Amino acid sequence: MRRLFISLSVLLIPIIMGMGTGSGGPTHKIPTPDKNYTATIVDSDGVTTKVIQISIDGKTYLAGSRGNTTVTVPFEKIASIKVGKLEEDKKVAVFVTLKAGGTLNMKMEGKVLCYGSADFGNVQIEFKDIKKVDIHGIVPKETQ
Repeated sequence: MRRLFISLSVLLIPIIMGMGTGSGGPTHKIPTPDKNYTATIVDSDGVTTKVIQISIDGKTYLAGSRGNTTVTVPFEKIASIKVGKLEEDKKVAVFVTLKAGGTLNMKMEGKVLCYGSADFGNVQIEFKDIKKVDIHGIVPKETQ
């Protein structure tokens, strides 16, 4: 009886503690965006990853706030995005360089997910962990 109790305890403790569920990790599937953009993501550790099918929460635009105004900027207008450090309000400052020239400063939630597909597999990263994103443009149909 004692052996049975010890065996069950060893098996059940990781499950009870949430270690055996497999949830909370990166997803194997990424959202399929409406347009297939290619980009280079640099994370806060300096790791560079080239991706296609980049999206932000599955969308091909950047959404955030400027003061009390909500703004959305489509990828087609963005050359690059630089991300500041996570602030006390759990938001990050975002500095957008526009293809037409000029910049746009805004804030967005740090937990917003950026997705993409790299040559080695799918990637996801929270915006608070991004240093920079360069958006290169739409992938030509013949290479998709």
